[in-house]
Amino acid sequence: MRILTSAEMKCVESLADGAGVSYEQLMENAGSAAAAAICAKIPVEGLSCLVVCGCGNNGGDGFVVARKLWESGARVAVALAMGLPKTAQSIVMLDRLRQTEVPVWSTGLAWRQVEQAFEQADIVVDAMFGTGFCGELSGEAALMADHINSAVAAVFALDLPSGVASDSGFAAPSSVRADFTIAFDSLKPAHLIYPGREYAGETETVSIGVPEECRGEDPGSHFLIGDEMIFSGLKKRPPHSHKGDFGRLLNICGSPGMPGAAVISALSAARCGVGLLTVASSRGTFPALNVRLPEAMVLPLEETVEGHISAENAGRLLEALARADACLVGCGMGNSEDTQALMRQIVPGARCPLVIDADGINALLPCIDILQEAKAPVILTPHMGEMARLAGCSVRELEQHRTEYAQAFAQEHRAVIVLKSSTTTVVTPEGAVFLNCTGNAGLASGGSGDLLAGMIASFCAQGYSPLQSAAAGVYLHGAAADRCAARLSQYAMLPTDILTDLSAIFLDHGF
Repeated sequence: MRILTSAEMKCVESLADGAGVSYEQLMENAGSAAAAAICAKIPVEGLSCLVVCGCGNNGGDGFVVARKLWESGARVAVALAMGLPKTAQSIVMLDRLRQTEVPVWSTGLAWRQVEQAFEQADIVVDAMFGTGFCGELSGEAALMADHINSAVAAVFALDLPSGVASDSGFAAPSSVRADFTIAFDSLKPAHLIYPGREYAGETETVSIGVPEECRGEDPGSHFLIGDEMIFSGLKKRPPHSHKGDFGRLLNICGSPGMPGAAVISALSAARCGVGLLTVASSRGTFPALNVRLPEAMVLPLEETVEGHISAENAGRLLEALARADACLVGCGMGNSEDTQALMRQIVPGARCPLVIDADGINALLPCIDILQEAKAPVILTPHMGEMARLAGCSVRELEQHRTEYAQAFAQEHRAVIVLKSSTTTVVTPEGAVFLNCTGNAGLASGGSGDLLAGMIASFCAQGYSPLQSAAAGVYLHGAAADRCAARLSQYAMLPTDILTDLSAIFLDHGF
């Protein structure tokens, strides 16, 4: 499955043009393939179809679709949402369309006919913007999007619904909500990232005739995390194994007010197969942990008056780190001057991979440059609010440019970023982006992030790379949640319930 950003898709089209498949031919191919996809979904003969075209190349694709649907026996009309086309290829396609009996209306001059066409339409095709959009719809485009969304018709979007940003999946409220989206050549990030994924509806990819040799050896920057990526990398356990073969994890977590974070992160780490697990936490946390997970070793730490881990424990923690193969820090730890002081010691002092979650991230904010002193790989697992604070932007700005902010931070601080959202994204320091499409809204409850952090840290301790660990954690976390929702419902499922379904997934794959 190919996933290309808007810029990468333009580069591929340029290479195809240089190889002899002209931009004009690519447009003809795209529109023809889209029309064929529509006809395969809904037999169009005798149906009323309205194609709403913009003034760019997406509108040109729409002109081809209109011509091909007319040739297939549909009653077709075209509405020019933003006036006459402005690109050379779309001008050619409009000229070809005018040689048919398809009426072409300017919305400003023939609004009554356009309104009647919306009322009578069985199929509406959105060809206003495609992948070339950023910002929010306004003016005539917003008015047309509103009519498309109000139409009692099947809505097909060409490449992307108008108003959806190709690379981030951001969608303004005024965006077109499609029933079906026909992606040209490759999926775009927005087809996989919410809310764009929701606005796109059912997505189908069609070929537009790009020669394979035009893709070169560069696979692009975006990848989908799937079964093959995860299970081809997991190792089966030799029969002569012992507990030391599967890593030592130090989990610095919890506080009297949040003992569940320690329990859940430790449980999930154990369920993902780590050999030896030590939970380091304030003394008030251990009664809950001892009941739920007696298999874990414990390192009781001195507390502050508020119950947080005291900074005076730094020496003991550094000693424990020296014996660990990976360390998870932050789940339910609390954020105070003491925890901030501890992070300033742990990050440069660790010689094993660090997974930093929740309050560990919050404690890093005042001294974020300490990441430059890390001697071992670092994985940060922020949700959108935490990532916005790390990037120094608003959540809305992050939603509009999520990948760019995450890539910039990962590259500057040499860390793997696990950006948690409805489409959790793993970003490497080299700029590669891995999108995860497992999971559901049942994960929107306290403790789900602790569960994920423990899973990622467990894989790190077992010797998997930071990318392998992060990808395996987010994929299995979501896949188990999907099975759990089918078993218990999204309403009733709890984070710890997911571990039962995680075990079933391991069994299904022979582990």
